[in-house]
Amino acid sequence: MTKRMPTIEDRMNQERFNGGDYCAERNLVCYASNRTGGVVLYDLNDNTRTLISARAAGTAKFSEDGKYLMYLAVAESGGRQLHCRDLDSGETRQITRFAGPIIDPIWSPDGSKVLFASICSLGLNKPKNRRDEAIIIEDFGYKSDGRGFIRPDEHMHLYVADVASGEVVALTKGTDDFMQHNWAPDSRHVACISMCNRSKSESLGFDLFILDINQPDSKPQQISRDVRIVSYPNPTRPVFSPDGAYIYIGVMEPGADPRDGYPEIYLTRFKSDGTEMQQIFQQDENCYQCVQFPYNAGSGTGFDKVQISADGRMLYFVSGWQGQCNIYSLDLEGDGHARLLAGGKQVYHGLSRVRQGKMLVTRAEPHLPESYWLMDVQTGELLQKVAQSAQNLLDDVALSQAEDFFFETADGQAYVHGWAMPPQNRENGKKYPTILYVHGGPHPFYTYGFTMEHQCLAAQGFGVIFCNPRGSSGYGKAHQDLHKAYDGTAFQDCLQFVDEAAKRFDWIDGDRVGVTGGSYGGYMTNYIATHSDRFRAYVTQRSVSNELIMYASSDMQGTSRDYETFEEFMLAELRRSTVCYAERICRPFLILHGCDDYRTPVEGAHQLYVALKDMYPDLPVKMVLFPHVGHDQPSDPRQLKVYFTEMVNWFKSYL
Repeated sequence: MTKRMPTIEDRMNQERFNGGDYCAERNLVCYASNRTGGVVLYDLNDNTRTLISARAAGTAKFSEDGKYLMYLAVAESGGRQLHCRDLDSGETRQITRFAGPIIDPIWSPDGSKVLFASICSLGLNKPKNRRDEAIIIEDFGYKSDGRGFIRPDEHMHLYVADVASGEVVALTKGTDDFMQHNWAPDSRHVACISMCNRSKSESLGFDLFILDINQPDSKPQQISRDVRIVSYPNPTRPVFSPDGAYIYIGVMEPGADPRDGYPEIYLTRFKSDGTEMQQIFQQDENCYQCVQFPYNAGSGTGFDKVQISADGRMLYFVSGWQGQCNIYSLDLEGDGHARLLAGGKQVYHGLSRVRQGKMLVTRAEPHLPESYWLMDVQTGELLQKVAQSAQNLLDDVALSQAEDFFFETADGQAYVHGWAMPPQNRENGKKYPTILYVHGGPHPFYTYGFTMEHQCLAAQGFGVIFCNPRGSSGYGKAHQDLHKAYDGTAFQDCLQFVDEAAKRFDWIDGDRVGVTGGSYGGYMTNYIATHSDRFRAYVTQRSVSNELIMYASSDMQGTSRDYETFEEFMLAELRRSTVCYAERICRPFLILHGCDDYRTPVEGAHQLYVALKDMYPDLPVKMVLFPHVGHDQPSDPRQLKVYFTEMVNWFKSYL
């Protein structure tokens, strides 16, 4: 059967999984799917699947004893609420009727309570419409992309719900956020991270705390001292040892300067009383940190990144290395060097709790969207494929296969890893226009994962090439250097990558190459446009164009503290802003930007557009803005179709 070409509708309708858990006592797996709109219960004994709820449900987890299944579902009164299903009787009941959205629920080990987070003030009957209220600002960190302006009573707080009565108790209050929560084995204490004892200007500096649910009004006990707990962009949840004596979590490299980029992350053990801290992870050529920042993983939503064995001997975690997302095991009685448990040219990005020597893992490949597998934690063997997302898409649609390669950089100081995806149904001997797609970040990295957007571009007759220039993580500390992402080094890597790809793949038309990317990828698109005439057309997405706008208007504020005067700072920021060199842009230029983007504010897009139209009235320049869209591509299907169509038509017109 001849398969059809993928379309933007396929991307919009692509099935995604959310969360999942394994119940060893009953040999059951649960997970959520946006295709069914609810939670699926899969019986591994007879291979039957049962739809538990179709009310936009997700985040399903089994109780410790395997008697109950908890999940979130939209209640009749509105809002995502906790529901509980008795796996023996099949009876389902709603546990909570909370004012705000419930986030990240976790069973207590004794099964009597559920710990969760919410951005809500306890006691409100319903969220307020606050668009017309005054906004009082007295500190940094007063806005967040996706949330907008942060109100004093709209912080992330922790709550405990009693499963039997539905009574909810607030564990935290005030104007600080508490998150990445987890239970201690005694079902009384809770670990979490917060910045409550730090200045908000520190941004990434979180601490580890212990809370006693029997004393909800007591002050949280700070466990970590003089270190920063990882919080962004890929946090690790605190994990207790089975006896409750220790807590394991990812800690940022001590002494690292945030101005040099995101620090490396090491697994660290804390005594639960706060009296002792020890780094238990040793870096080596196989695994150089205990987190991964994949740009196109497309898997593992709702899963944790660190788990512990039932006997407390082994930790399991995910880490990125050379485009791979791997699972490692760390013997807590060993020498601190992790062992590769499962890896290769694929993506592992999520781990469920370990149950009777098995855990559920998420996996994706270049030609396959995410799938769920049951894994043996001792050997890394994949025992059974539980579910494959987007199977209907795989049955109907032709997919292009990307080929990867490494090349030595012109300065001889690094090797850059990249991929080349040919157009669908390409003809031998024919050359095709090609799009260089630059990832965001700059620290995330392209993986061996499945990227539907690239497939849709290949279906439109374009080759798609993408790489991990310096500034990307997953290739060692020197490669990850933040300065190289902005000082022209990554720019040169991208130029050389295009030439190297054109040498290796005869289907690339080296004279018809365009550039696009979002966030940092948008910044690099602008930088390339103002520093090279190598490319024929540009599409910049949610880009950085004026550093002064970023300094004052982004939710990631900058600082002028390294300059003697504020005037010197302003001039330096302007000099490194691509809009100041807009007169160098001489090729067709399309700007795509969300109107509610707090990360790279839309004012920068306006300024770049006006500058180009002002200087070059005859140059093809276009700006398309998307209302109610933040720092991402639109989620609304109608807007996303316009977004993609504008990009495709631009490249078709000018490549």
